[in-house]
Amino acid sequence: MKIYIAEEAGFCFGVKRALEIINRLYKNEESAQIFGELIHNKTVLKDLEKKGINCIHSLDELDTNKKLVIRTHGIPKEVENRLKENNIKYIDATCPLVKKTHKIIENLTKRNTQIIIVGDKTHPEVIATKSYSKNAIIINSIEDAKKVESRDKISVVAQTTLDLDFFKSIISVLLEKAENLEIYNTICIATRLTQKAIDKLAPKVDAVIVIGGKNSSNTKKLFEISLKKNPNTFYLEKAIDLNNPDLISSIKGSDSIGITGGASTPPEEIEKARLFIESYKIEREKKNGKKKRHYTN
Repeated sequence: MKIYIAEEAGFCFGVKRALEIINRLYKNEESAQIFGELIHNKTVLKDLEKKGINCIHSLDELDTNKKLVIRTHGIPKEVENRLKENNIKYIDATCPLVKKTHKIIENLTKRNTQIIIVGDKTHPEVIATKSYSKNAIIINSIEDAKKVESRDKISVVAQTTLDLDFFKSIISVLLEKAENLEIYNTICIATRLTQKAIDKLAPKVDAVIVIGGKNSSNTKKLFEISLKKNPNTFYLEKAIDLNNPDLISSIKGSDSIGITGGASTPPEEIEKARLFIESYKIEREKKNGKKKRHYTN
């Protein structure tokens, strides 16, 4: 059995930056709390809880004795305005690429154009992005795109973790909806690279393990991309979830396994998965008795 790690997998720049901010506060013995889940990964969030760093979901939960850190996905503009109005100091760990999208939306609101955000309307990043324009429309399917009214001008941005091919399919529909279609490819370069890597790896192996939070948009996209190329694709939150009889039964005949992880998946979690499969591989080889017999005539 051969084990392959996707060329691009695990933490992206935005997540690394956010964790560096949190760890710096912890090392300096400064108490902190996070507005919303810092990233969509239970393992990381539990580690932060052990350090006394908790998440809050409204300003009513705010502890003024702690440093407030804004999650990577950002917060709605009105919430940020309330923080400023109440002179509440905070450290903004919003991914710079998400902030860039906010700026694009803010500038577009000053022009006579219909703004469209392609993404999941329930995702915190999209909720925050939508807050920068009252008239923006959120769509997340070909059907949604077909329902968009024709306009002279339409401007489109994407959730940073969107599947690039899906974004292209939406754009192809919107091309028929506007005389002038302005496209901003705001999909994170790290997202594009991880998607491209698993798209390349999935058809070359017998099975694929995708590791990351079940509420992680980019991890879900990796799973969906892999599944299209390899029906023997499995989505796990943690490496320890590999220790499952049903899963082991599904991959036991595989000669090659690929592993990838979302932007919020710690590199050590990917390594744990590799080590688990490696140990299973060794056990399987022992049971199969890999010793070769030599015959003489």
